[in-house]
Amino acid sequence: MGWMKIAVISVCSMAFGITSYASGGVESIQAYLNHDFKFTLNNKTWVPKDSDGAVLTPVIINGTSYLPVKAVVEATGGEVQWNEATKSIAITSANGNEATISERERMIIEKINEIKEKLKLGLTKEKVKSLFREQLELADVNGDLENGSDSYWKYNFFKDPNYTGALPDHVPDEEGLKNKKIGANLFIGWKNNELYLYSISYFNPKANKVYMYLLNPDGSTSDSPINP
Repeated sequence: MGWMKIAVISVCSMAFGITSYASGGVESIQAYLNHDFKFTLNNKTWVPKDSDGAVLTPVIINGTSYLPVKAVVEATGGEVQWNEATKSIAITSANGNEATISERERMIIEKINEIKEKLKLGLTKEKVKSLFREQLELADVNGDLENGSDSYWKYNFFKDPNYTGALPDHVPDEEGLKNKKIGANLFIGWKNNELYLYSISYFNPKANKVYMYLLNPDGSTSDSPINP
């Protein structure tokens, strides 16, 4: 219960702060960073991070702790969207969606966040192989991809052992993901035996669509529906 109070305070405070800044109402304040804070989410250790995986440190203002709204809301299964035209932040909680997030779907979200945290550009094949218990597979793209990679791996997470997809390795299995035959698919591109890029295909139950998260060779990322 205490954690939920912190999350709500953080969400509301940061939302108003961002809106004020965007509208030009900038005010100078005195704040502190507290690097000693530790967090738990649903009784598990949680480290708030930004979209690039950098650890976020709570800001202390007048005795109240603040965290970025995006980190808090997404960690609890919600979504945050910024509307530039109206200068507003839209927050959707997990239980505010028509679709109920199942335990399996929550585990898939946790796995995707784990992958994002662990996989970094430049990692060796030996290091990546040590990060996951799941069986890796050598992927064959038949020369269809021209992204600079010289070899490919793939991992399937939460896969039905009796399911066999019929699509090429580099094509996201939308039907398999939608029908829960596969929880998430990780596709890695290698160059000179170092991690060069990767993508994660998964079913987003809140949007009812298959999404792809992509880490590009230049370090930029994207996370959007395969078929908008």
